[in-house]
Amino acid sequence: MKRLTLLRHAKSSWADSGQQDFDRPLNERGLKDAPTMSQRMLDRGCTPDLILCSDAVRTRQTAQFFVDNHQLPQGTVEFHEDLYLASAGTLLEFIQQTSQSINHVMVIAHNPGLETLGRQLHPSAPNNLVTCALLDFSLRSKTFVIEPDTQIDLLLHDYPKNTV
Repeated sequence: MKRLTLLRHAKSSWADSGQQDFDRPLNERGLKDAPTMSQRMLDRGCTPDLILCSDAVRTRQTAQFFVDNHQLPQGTVEFHEDLYLASAGTLLEFIQQTSQSINHVMVIAHNPGLETLGRQLHPSAPNNLVTCALLDFSLRSKTFVIEPDTQIDLLLHDYPKNTV
C-alpha cells in the first residue's frame, strides 16, 4: 500500500505588486498555517518519505516547516521547476515516477493542478482546495503508477481553519 499527500502551499504575500508570482513569499497567515498543518500531520503519524515540491518561494517555505517539524533527513525534498503551476497531468507524471522503495510521497504545489488531481483521484475530494489544505490518499498498490483499477481511498481532507 502507498500513501500520497497533496498539499497546497500556505498563504502567500501580495504586498509587493511588482514582484514576480514565482518569488512571492509566505505572508503572516501562511507563516502560521504551515507549521499548524505540519503538526497536525505529525500528530496523525503522517510523515512523508519524500516531498516533491514546486521551486517557487512560497512552496519552498511551506516545505521547510514540514522538514523541520518532522525532522526529515537531508535529501527528503526534491524541488522541481516543472511543478510550478503544474497541471494535474504533470503532477501525476512526477508521482508515478516515484521509486517503489518510497511508501509515502507528499506533493507541495499549486492550484488549479492540485485541485484537479485530487478530484481525479477520488470523487469526494473538494472542488476548492484552500491555501495550506491537504488531501491524504491511500493507494492499494505496490507502486505509484495509478491504473484505472487502482483502488484509492481519501483518508483525510484538512485545512487550517478546520476545527473538527
